[in-house]
Amino acid sequence: DLQELYRSAKKRFDEDEEFKKRSREAVKTLQEEDPESIELWKKICDASRREFQEIYKRLNVSLEERGESYYNPLLPKVTEMLEADGIAKVSDGALCVFVDNVEIPLMIRKSDGGYGYASTDMAAIYQRINEEKADWIIYVTDVGQKTHFDLVFKSA
Repeated sequence: DLQELYRSAKKRFDEDEEFKKRSREAVKTLQEEDPESIELWKKICDASRREFQEIYKRLNVSLEERGESYYNPLLPKVTEMLEADGIAKVSDGALCVFVDNVEIPLMIRKSDGGYGYASTDMAAIYQRINEEKADWIIYVTDVGQKTHFDLVFKSA
């Protein structure tokens, strides 16, 4: 069960500092397009895709799949643009956007040079507006993502 795998990995990530460190390093290696990491990632995507497809089939939904890695090639460009335009600033080695009246910044690039969800979300907005010429973009997430997307949308 893929959902159980994700839940247990998240629990371990939250509780085990060494696992958290290795996980972050693995993500950075994947973003750097390490061939072995990409091969493993593709296997995970295939397994996820099979489970998602069952749900899409039941709902009679078709979509153009774009996982977050689709935006990896845009990450350096978008972060450089945000910094060059003065929107993002370096803080404690990380590149962040500070939004007025919000206590926590949106981290665009981590101090180790890696990228997180905020970077990918900013790159996705950039791609959708500039390449797809989107007039209107709808995001459907759970309430747990509200603060994150509030920061992303205000930063974009």
